[in-house]
Amino acid sequence: MSFKRLATCLAAAAVMLTMLAVTFAQDLDGVEVDFMAGVVRVTGQGVGKGAYKDNPGKFRLTASKAARMDAQAKLVEYIGVQVETNASMTDYEIDTYQVKTSAQGIIRNAKEIGSPQYDPTDDTCTVIMEMNLYGGKGSVAEVAYLPFKDEPKVAFPAPTTKVAKSGANYTGLVIDCRGMNLNPVMSPVIKNANGQAIYGHKNLDYDKIIVNGMASYAGDAYDQISRDRAGNNPIVVKATRLDDINANPVVSVADADKILSANQIDKFLENCAVVFLK
Repeated sequence: MSFKRLATCLAAAAVMLTMLAVTFAQDLDGVEVDFMAGVVRVTGQGVGKGAYKDNPGKFRLTASKAARMDAQAKLVEYIGVQVETNASMTDYEIDTYQVKTSAQGIIRNAKEIGSPQYDPTDDTCTVIMEMNLYGGKGSVAEVAYLPFKDEPKVAFPAPTTKVAKSGANYTGLVIDCRGMNLNPVMSPVIKNANGQAIYGHKNLDYDKIIVNGMASYAGDAYDQISRDRAGNNPIVVKATRLDDINANPVVSVADADKILSANQIDKFLENCAVVFLK
């Protein structure tokens, strides 16, 4: 194999591994991501300082501190995975120091869930911490979308065929991906059957994304999660398939044209009024 071909294969493998990392970031050790609730939970573990073995109070105190530090380190790792993946998808050069510093700055907003749990059999302490994925400043999204904070916004594409609108204004978009093993991610893309992206972070304002996220994940088109995001009169379409490791829904060209035509009037995509059913 030539060096050039080897380099190409390695580069492709690196991109694939990065995409896998973000798609299955919830599988990182001690990290659980609940996209429906909009939170990431981490489990940290630690052991007390041996010097305090004969002082149970101080031993437990140092064990819980170590467990919190472990949980915070996992939060930084999760945020870093999100940022690196977003970067690879948009060809950005990432200032890793800036990312790490920013992540360390926001993890102070993580909340401890319940009380520290101590295991007398191995002297370990376990803590669970939770942090909002979205919500503006102090959320995971604030750092995860950092690579394209200042990038120029790209207009939504025009429909290939204009679809006349009838009836009341549309309040949002619901794409039914049920039965397809959809993998939630922080930066999804909606494509038409020709592979054209009709919705992605490049079309959206950074400030809106970090407050609300790009989409919600729900179980039904008319449950509370869907209504809160897409309103009472959404366009509801069925995904034809999923791309990019089951992360990005693909819709028919006809449905894409319907969505883009309606959005030219109702602007629901600009407001991130998008729901994926899973």
